[in-house]
Amino acid sequence: MERKIAPTPWVDLHTHTLTQRQEDEIRLLSLSLTAGMTFPEEQGTYYSLGLHPWYIAELGEEALGRLEDHLDREPRIIALGEAGLDRRCDTDFSLQLHLFEEQIKISERRSLPLIIHLVGAQDELLRLHKKYAPKSPWIIHGFRGKASTARQLLDKGIYLSFGEHYQSESLVLAHSMDRAFLETDDQASLSIRTVYEQASRTLEIEVEDLAKSIWERVERVFRGHIGW
Repeated sequence: MERKIAPTPWVDLHTHTLTQRQEDEIRLLSLSLTAGMTFPEEQGTYYSLGLHPWYIAELGEEALGRLEDHLDREPRIIALGEAGLDRRCDTDFSLQLHLFEEQIKISERRSLPLIIHLVGAQDELLRLHKKYAPKSPWIIHGFRGKASTARQLLDKGIYLSFGEHYQSESLVLAHSMDRAFLETDDQASLSIRTVYEQASRTLEIEVEDLAKSIWERVERVFRGHIGW
């Protein structure tokens, strides 16, 4: 009997919405650290968990211990984040830096990819990347910067994830360097298939070829933690 080959999955690298998932989609659902949080069991859904710079003032230092407790108990958490730095939010930047560095250490200790929220703090991020020389992959989600900015990050081995809005030159550059992902972020009405189709037009390649490239990156970055 001829072996049936499964279709390449559509991977939503970063989403906050638990919308209806299509059978051939895989998503990485980003959850906030809150009391009584749950991890719904659903085929094709995995989780990232971290301390977002917008909310860390409310969570406090003890949130690091709570974060590690969840990582110990929930094997479907396959990435840390979103964590990061944001110079445009009200959170004290020194607190952001401290807790981001602590999450870098957790990411390295547990060999978990780090999903990063980055706004107006690229110099600080690159300084920390040089300081820690991370072995675990760093992925900046929702990247909208110019190609010159993308180049600085990509040259350090950092991955970029793109949503509906992006600079075409940045996506082309990231894909050519084998470090591009796609996402829907917090847009509940946006299908990851729509993002793939838009990106394939920008890249001038078939959407199926793009899906295969991204799936190969997913397998490399998440080292078999995502099943299909």
